[in-house]
Amino acid sequence: MGIAAVFAFTAMGHFVKLEEMTAMLPATMPARRAIVIASGLLEFAFAAGILLPTLVRPTGIAICCFLVLATPVNVYSALKRVGFGGHATGPRYLLVRMPLQLVLLTWTFWFAVRSG
Repeated sequence: MGIAAVFAFTAMGHFVKLEEMTAMLPATMPARRAIVIASGLLEFAFAAGILLPTLVRPTGIAICCFLVLATPVNVYSALKRVGFGGHATGPRYLLVRMPLQLVLLTWTFWFAVRSG
């Protein structure tokens, strides 16, 4: 239930803070807004899928993959000091973000993949 809440909350940010989330992606990347919207919808799907007993394990695997694939965006945003979500503090932000992301990854693996 907690994993679902985390992803429902983070998914909302993709729509409430669309411009700020778009700024987290390199300006040279095509369709940045569409990527932010699609990833927000994907996070909502994660929140729902993790609650369905038959989908817990595949959703957990997808979440783990997503967390690994999203890491470069957070690194880029911190290095570019994007003014959103703590990224403006620069590389120091990663000292907090990366351990938290690792906790979320471990939590998801432990409760959804391993035991799912």
